[in-house]
Amino acid sequence: MIRKLKKKAQAGFTLIELMIVVAIIGILAAVAIPAFMKYIKKSKTTEATTHVQKIYLGARTYWMDRNTRVASMAADQPQFPEDTVGPTGDATMCAMGGTIEKGAPSATLWAAEPWPALKFSMDDPHYYAYAYTVANQIAAAGGQGSQFTAIAVGDLDCDDTLSRFTMFGIVNSIYADGPAGSAAIARQNELE
Repeated sequence: MIRKLKKKAQAGFTLIELMIVVAIIGILAAVAIPAFMKYIKKSKTTEATTHVQKIYLGARTYWMDRNTRVASMAADQPQFPEDTVGPTGDATMCAMGGTIEKGAPSATLWAAEPWPALKFSMDDPHYYAYAYTVANQIAAAGGQGSQFTAIAVGDLDCDDTLSRFTMFGIVNSIYADGPAGSAAIARQNELE
């Protein structure tokens, strides 16, 4: 009797039991890995949404802050930063047609207008290239009709399919509470 208990205690898993465990792990991995990759891409898009909102708010703030030119006593009419630029980014990054996932920060790139006026720069490696455009900049009539757009363009997996995030603002009425704009970020090919 003791011999039977010893033999039973020493018995391990059978080959069938091991194969069932391996099959279950394989099924779980097949389901979990694509979902995990989607979450990774989604987390990378947070960079674009955050920075497009910063550019958007920078343009609105610039509009609301009536600047005074050097040697002038009168404040300027409300306006957006005038320079249109972009997309700006490291030429080697995927978003700019290169082969590297992230672009290196460049102090000289972000020192050029309109970025200082928008109070925007990228000080860390980044996935997206950023652009800012101005249309119908009108000095008369309180700037009514003036428009701007904040843009982020990226290629998260270097497959030449670009994702694009945009916000825009437009002046609808004279000296209102500032430019009206998009309530949310427009997304195109968000996860490519």
